[in-house]
Order: sequence, then structure tokens, then C-alpha cells
Amino acid sequence: MKTFLLAIGILGAFGLHDFFVSILTIRHTPAAQTLDLTWRITAHDIEHALENVAPLKLGSEKEHPKADSILNAYFKQHLVLFQEKQLTWTWIGKELDGETLYCYLQVDSITAPNHLLVKNTLLQDLFYEQQNLVHVEGEKLPTRSHTFIQGSRPYTFVW
Repeated sequence: MKTFLLAIGILGAFGLHDFFVSILTIRHTPAAQTLDLTWRITAHDIEHALENVAPLKLGSEKEHPKADSILNAYFKQHLVLFQEKQLTWTWIGKELDGETLYCYLQVDSITAPNHLLVKNTLLQDLFYEQQNLVHVEGEKLPTRSHTFIQGSRPYTFVW
């Protein structure tokens, strides 16, 4: 029994976990006419996905000097936002809170988030079990949510 508990403790120390989830919150701010995106990701999962590109070492003194641009380039491969045309975002920044990485993006010139098409394949090339939750919120609008699993089609948020 002690051996089993020791093995579980060792596996836990290496950051292995049973669930693979990212949460992307897209908040429409009418006054600024922006979509403010906050992406919550397990830091070591995204580092693992990008280890062939560069050792990111997020939050450490040895963090890669281009970590922000490497992350943003990966996001551009795995997130599509479309409303009459494909939307582009500006990288705002990131912060690390324990094992959770928060990334902030912003899309300008959005009067309303209606008929917003989203495709989110973040980390699904690495983890079959990866689920990507997307919440779209707006002032005086009910929150709409969708979960993307591997093989999901793009989803259109409508009010």
C-alpha cells in the first residue's frame, strides 16, 4: 500500500492530471466596442505543446524572451474567430498563477458579439481528452457557452 501511495505522490509531483481543460472567456465591452479574451490554461500543458518550438519556462527567471509571441502564434493556429470576416486580435499579456496561465487578447471594432463563430482546437493535437470551454458574455446579454472536443465543428454564438 505504501508503494502505491508513493507512486501516486510521485506522479502528482510531475504534474500529471486526469483532465485537460482550457477556459476561454470572451467578454464584449460595448463602450469600447471590443471583445476582451481571457484564456485560462494549465501552464505545463501549453509548455509541453510548445517544447519543440522553444523551452518557454513560463514564470521563471529563464522564461524564453519571446514567450508571448510564441504563445500568440500557437493561438493563431488553434483559435478562429469570425464575424462577417475573420477577426484578428492584439496580444495584451499573460500572467501565471500557480499552475494556471492566464492569457489576455483583445479584438477591436466589435459593436455586438452576435453571430460570433468560434473554433477552438487548443492542445487537442497533443491531448485526445482536451476539452476547450468557451463562454461568450456581454453587457445585458445572457452568457452563452460551448465545449469543443477533438473533432468539433466551429460553433456560432447567437442571441
